[in-house]
Amino acid sequence: MKLVKSLVLGSAAAFVGVTGASAADLPLAEPVEYVKVCDAYGAGFFYIPGTETCLLIGGYARAEYSVGEVTKTLGGVRGANASGFRARARLWFDARTETEYGTVRTYIRAQFQRDSGGVSGGVGAVSSTSTTSDDSIFDKAFVQFAGLTAGLTDSFWDFKPYPTFTNPFVSDRTLALIGYTYDFGGGFSASAAIEDGTGRRATSISNGFAARDFDYQEQTYPDFVGNIRVQQGWGEAQLSGFAHQINAQAVNDSEWGYGAQIGAKVNLPFLAKGDYLWGSAAYAEGALSYIGLGTSGDAGFSSGATQNITSANTLVDFVVGADGDIKKTQAYAFNLGLLHYWSPKWRSALQGTYADVDVASSGQDSRFYAVTGNVIWTPVKKLDIGAELNYVKVDKKSASYNLRDDDAFIGRLRIQRDF
Repeated sequence: MKLVKSLVLGSAAAFVGVTGASAADLPLAEPVEYVKVCDAYGAGFFYIPGTETCLLIGGYARAEYSVGEVTKTLGGVRGANASGFRARARLWFDARTETEYGTVRTYIRAQFQRDSGGVSGGVGAVSSTSTTSDDSIFDKAFVQFAGLTAGLTDSFWDFKPYPTFTNPFVSDRTLALIGYTYDFGGGFSASAAIEDGTGRRATSISNGFAARDFDYQEQTYPDFVGNIRVQQGWGEAQLSGFAHQINAQAVNDSEWGYGAQIGAKVNLPFLAKGDYLWGSAAYAEGALSYIGLGTSGDAGFSSGATQNITSANTLVDFVVGADGDIKKTQAYAFNLGLLHYWSPKWRSALQGTYADVDVASSGQDSRFYAVTGNVIWTPVKKLDIGAELNYVKVDKKSASYNLRDDDAFIGRLRIQRDF
């Protein structure tokens, strides 16, 4: 028995010795850096390996079909297709790092889009072919640090929590800017920015006027934009203002356009989770883009144009009168919308919008109404399938206005998957 016990212990000792020697001879494995979740900024962020920077990658793919003949026939050629398609891909990167001065944020958003183009051939010509329009842009690229925002992003004027596919009469632009936001605490803040005013210019040629009567000269000063904002559990509200320089080529003089906007969004959880009511009212003088006319909004969607009244060639920021004075266009815009969740998978929106434009001394005044409603189904998380109907009416229009009739219906089908 002692002999067996000695053999067993001896064998175990020998095995341990051999194993230890073999392990010592093996090369050490390189340490592996696994991707770690970063929960400091919400869901989806992760640490970039080897750094203290958290990154969120997101985006969506969208397909749309639009139908509704809006623009009239000019010289035998219609200015836009009665129906058409749009495909859009959007991708964004949100990188944040904590420092002794607070969070440093870098945000980049790229967009790739294809639209069914307008009918080819000029006025007086007829063509059976059509074109497509490809668009690839860096939609946003900005840095935020200690209250500073610098780069390409939403204007500090903008307030646009609208729930419809179709843009109401609101500014919806990304512009190059440098701004600062002071946080008072409790959801209150104030912001001021200098913004690229060339991105706001609305100029075109109208009947009876020379082209120079609408053309800008060089930009001497940027647009000055500011807002006061509150965001709390009940919702959010914002008061905005702007000043926009007008340098007209026709005269060696300049004027300042200006405007103000107030908007509010009120959460309605007592109706259903996610419900809200929103509205805005704005006045702009000398810069129509600030109320979503001229160069902003969805006017570029030429096929079955969603609200293509914004593309009328009579919408200009100013007119140079016979006396050589710059006469600024004045405009009002009002919006009211409601979003309601019938269930977690079904929601609807109803929205009304109105704009009144007074083009000084040109006889090209216009007044527009639009009512929009939609139904959206979300069968699985982050997949939306929706249909929307938009009714547009022109109550007052000039002789050169390009809307086919006094009113029109435009339908849109959208399928979108976010990630």
